[in-house]
Amino acid sequence: MGVEVAVGMAIVAIAMVIVLGSLAYLILAGYKIETSGLRINIPAEIKISGALLENNNQTLLVNITNVGTKDIYNIKEFDVIVNYNSTNGSQVVKLFSYNSTWFPVKIFVGSYSSQYVPPNGILPGETLEIEINLPLPANRSYPIVIVVSPLKGEQAIYTY
Repeated sequence: MGVEVAVGMAIVAIAMVIVLGSLAYLILAGYKIETSGLRINIPAEIKISGALLENNNQTLLVNITNVGTKDIYNIKEFDVIVNYNSTNGSQVVKLFSYNSTWFPVKIFVGSYSSQYVPPNGILPGETLEIEINLPLPANRSYPIVIVVSPLKGEQAIYTY
């Protein structure tokens, strides 16, 4: 009977090693899958590198630079907000809609520029120029605050 118990315990020990080894493998495999996805979900990193209010005081050109390491393709999902004082004395705070009150115009890479072609994105180091059509003329005596926020990323704030 002692041999049978010893054999039984050996079988249980081998089964435990197999089960625990398999469980450890599944945990590590799941961890690798989970952490590999983190590289895909790096938030967009942008900065507003400049702005210009055209002579009509209603067209605002804003340059958005991709300062991160990830291509940004969901440009039409950007939230664009402008806070300014109009020439009639009212303060305007407006959330602008893609392709109706703001739209991409040009893309800059170093000293090279070209017209923006949808649905191209902004590669790391590139700058996208967007045009914003303000509902009322802006009063140049007061600052214009521009906020651009990608769908997945940190917002960029600029005062012109």
